[in-house]
Amino acid sequence: MHISQLTLSHFRSHKFTQVPVGNGPIALFGSNGAGKTNILEGISLLSPGKGLRRANAADLSKSPENIGWKLNAEVVSGTNSNLIETSWKTTSSRTVKINDKLARQNDLAKLVRVVWLLPSMDRLWIEGAEGRRKFLDRLTLSFFPKHADCVLNYEKAMRERNRLLKEKMTDGVWYKALESQMAKNGLLIQLNRKAALKKICASQNSSTTMFPAAELSLSHADSDMPTDEAEFILSLSESRHLDILAGRTLIGPHRSDMEAIYLPKGIPAKDSSTGEQKAMLISII
Repeated sequence: MHISQLTLSHFRSHKFTQVPVGNGPIALFGSNGAGKTNILEGISLLSPGKGLRRANAADLSKSPENIGWKLNAEVVSGTNSNLIETSWKTTSSRTVKINDKLARQNDLAKLVRVVWLLPSMDRLWIEGAEGRRKFLDRLTLSFFPKHADCVLNYEKAMRERNRLLKEKMTDGVWYKALESQMAKNGLLIQLNRKAALKKICASQNSSTTMFPAAELSLSHADSDMPTDEAEFILSLSESRHLDILAGRTLIGPHRSDMEAIYLPKGIPAKDSSTGEQKAMLISII
């Protein structure tokens, strides 16, 4: 897969920029403030989500005009070519078109696989689990495009359940449909993550590289994740009392964490040197 055409219009610092691209490796160079990172951010928005800076759509519009922005790209995979357009106007939310037809953001996962490493990710192994989960989900999306829908559906149901918990609702009728949705999608999220880690580990073990391999695994805060839908629904039901006290859901894949062992020394990634931590990230990619 490669991008054969890329155009940025009123996006960040770019009023109108056509980027010459090909199917080989590309290095961007230029002075500070030339807009190199903005081009990379535009590419990241060809996949589901808010992109590498996680910015709101309004913040991406070129100042001082602030009239909205548009990205156009042609993505080639084998003999197939698809035109992608994503844009935002001040009077509407961000839209996505694939081959001139309106589409959902998550549909982009079927066409484009995008993974990135940023300087801010240097501390990925020593900071909170949320950053590692987001990184793992981005990796998982490269193998399983439907993973985005599972995460979206799970988080939507969990937000509604958390709202009931904060309101201290105790009537089980209000919870059943939401907990069923969470169990169904939560198990798929966990299975997809484990399968992605298995593929990455297998690839590391079979490759010849100077970058160190990492032993990757998935852990869960406080207790083990349920292994089937019925068990998951029962666990959510039985934890409502504690969840009401906490004001949030305490069981599910949103509590999982990606752990890594730096294999050359057999030590956890969080205890490795800064250079070793960076090398592991590159090895995973």
